[in-house]
Amino acid sequence: MIPERYLLYLDILGFTEMAREPQRVLNLYQVMDRLNVHRHDAFQALVFSDTLVVYNRVEPSNAHDRRYYVMYLAEFAQDLLQRLIGRDCYFRAILTKGSFIHHRFENLEAFFGQALIDSHRYEKGLIGCGLFMDVQLLKENEIFPTRRHCDRYHYVFLTQAIQNASNLGTSGFPFHGDLLDAMGTTTLTYAELTFLADVYRKSTSHPEPKVRSKFQATWNFYQLQFASLCDILRGSGFDFNAVADADWASAKASFDKELASDYYRFNAGLLERY
Repeated sequence: MIPERYLLYLDILGFTEMAREPQRVLNLYQVMDRLNVHRHDAFQALVFSDTLVVYNRVEPSNAHDRRYYVMYLAEFAQDLLQRLIGRDCYFRAILTKGSFIHHRFENLEAFFGQALIDSHRYEKGLIGCGLFMDVQLLKENEIFPTRRHCDRYHYVFLTQAIQNASNLGTSGFPFHGDLLDAMGTTTLTYAELTFLADVYRKSTSHPEPKVRSKFQATWNFYQLQFASLCDILRGSGFDFNAVADADWASAKASFDKELASDYYRFNAGLLERY
């Protein structure tokens, strides 16, 4: 009997265009190679071309296991989203469950199953970027807020710093920036607001209509979920000071330093091997 797996199926958007610059692709793989999933024994990650697949190694035996798998698989998508902010790289992913087999033969690795087939089939038809959760998993999702996309999938909000900022602004914007400092989330909030600003700009000005529609759908999800915050950002021309009187200059410096780090950049000299 084919075992049931919880499956994260993640597709990098615009990969065909990216592949014209091998350095960009190798930098992306370097980022993916450093993801937290590789340090978690309960999960296995596979990468082929523009697709990342992550699944649980052991079948769940109870409700706790199922909630555990859903939480961590969503967090793995969140981990990649945070690492890609500022790199002009986006993904669309599905979190589902179903039959899946991964087997290492003597000379090759093979993987197949209905969960993989369905994810590949439905992912292309989803409009937006980010993570979409199969509705059959909603009862096992205790961490991330979602919003209905269609009968089969809900959009998942992976940006917990944006959610926190929205909550802090309930009594009005801008709120005190020291609230972010106290939680140690100023830089992460800066990064996620930068992500949201980029989504909005691409939703209004990207030259390709099909690409623009993906970002329009993504922005619409955020506008519906975090209406006051999105209104403040858009009305201020995405001036983060309109959200909070935080030390955004220091947050930007920290964010830019991380973005420029060689930790996520493939050694260009190694390209000569290929």
